[in-house]
Amino acid sequence: CVDDDSERGVNTAQRVEAVFVSGRGGSGKSHLVQKCGEFLSKQGWLVAGEKFQRGLEHNSQGVVCSLLDKLVKQLVRMKNGSVHKDVKYSNNVAKMLESSFDSSSLSSLMWYLPSIQNLIEGTNSVKRTSFVETNLTHWQLVFLVTRFVQSLLKM
Repeated sequence: CVDDDSERGVNTAQRVEAVFVSGRGGSGKSHLVQKCGEFLSKQGWLVAGEKFQRGLEHNSQGVVCSLLDKLVKQLVRMKNGSVHKDVKYSNNVAKMLESSFDSSSLSSLMWYLPSIQNLIEGTNSVKRTSFVETNLTHWQLVFLVTRFVQSLLKM
């Protein structure tokens, strides 16, 4: 897997790659995604996957939140790991989240992305935020998730 942009010196830090895999049941899609994810993770990529269930009620909100929470869990693993640059990066992400959101917004976001609590624990400025069930409208959640993703892309 060679990234042509990085070979040309193009900044790829803010680029997000997404792959959608579809096909007949039992054709090996999940296995393919798992193996590709393992390979890319070893190359230093943050990889997360999620399944859309056909025939069930529309749950794109749940799928997106689950996918983002998996990415936050990877950041938590990096924070708790032994690689200095990973620890530093994940701590910087935690501090960025704290500075980008007021406590109420962060608490609401944690209801949908609970792993954020584990990411921000132990940072110097964090005041342990207790998150309670929140009744955000769809658009309020879209706004918070968009700000969350924009903040991550600035890192």
